[in-house]
Amino acid sequence: MPRLILVQDVFKVFRSGARDVNALERISFEVDGGDFVSIVGPSGCGKSTLLKIIAGLLPMTSGRVSVSNKAVDGPLEHVGMVFQAPVLLKWKTVVENIMLPVEFARLDRKVYLEKAQALIRLVGLPGFEEMYPHQLSGGMQQRVSLCRALVTDPQILLMDEPFGALDAMTRDELDLELLRIWGERKKTVLFVTHNIQEAVFLSDYVVVMSPRPGRVIEKLGIDLKRPRTIEMMSSGKFGEHTLQIRALLAAASGAPAAAMGSTT
Repeated sequence: MPRLILVQDVFKVFRSGARDVNALERISFEVDGGDFVSIVGPSGCGKSTLLKIIAGLLPMTSGRVSVSNKAVDGPLEHVGMVFQAPVLLKWKTVVENIMLPVEFARLDRKVYLEKAQALIRLVGLPGFEEMYPHQLSGGMQQRVSLCRALVTDPQILLMDEPFGALDAMTRDELDLELLRIWGERKKTVLFVTHNIQEAVFLSDYVVVMSPRPGRVIEKLGIDLKRPRTIEMMSSGKFGEHTLQIRALLAAASGAPAAAMGSTT
């Protein structure tokens, strides 16, 4: 697949009164169409800021981001976003929440209602169309959020720690679900996570970032066959990738690798 996202020498400085905060420094990497790329790094290193810059929701201080060879200078079309919190409207049903992007873009409701219903079936929520968010578990709410991001058939899916607040078993279940949908829909995914094992399990590549100001330490290719299975997490190759990322993060922060744990 051709190169889709190009991030070149991106800086981001937040100006607050007399004190400037350097959030990102000389960020550069590429994402090819159809790739699944995760971004890992310490809290506060600018992962979420970088995702918003790529989406065109936040201006960079300097540098360049391009998508399909076009410079990003404002909010992008054909991009779906999923956040850590589902951010569902509590007074709307499951199907009404999924249809929000269609309403905002004033697209043909009939056509996209069929797409929404197909997505509901895809994520295993048939029968819940008329339920309200408070009637759903956290994992089910995130499935609805994922459907909402996909309903307009975006080219790129940007995900900011979407499963970080869920328990380990639900997170594993949704990681597998996400990989299945990614395999079927052939989207390009940029996925922010604190969890090193999750990043290795999901990704073709992992972008490892330093403490603030966030810099790219390395972009690692993940040498694991697809489709991925939970059993792969106990393999030697999986462990090697996990230890390599942990060591990179530890070196950047000045902490012993053993102290980094499985997450950052």
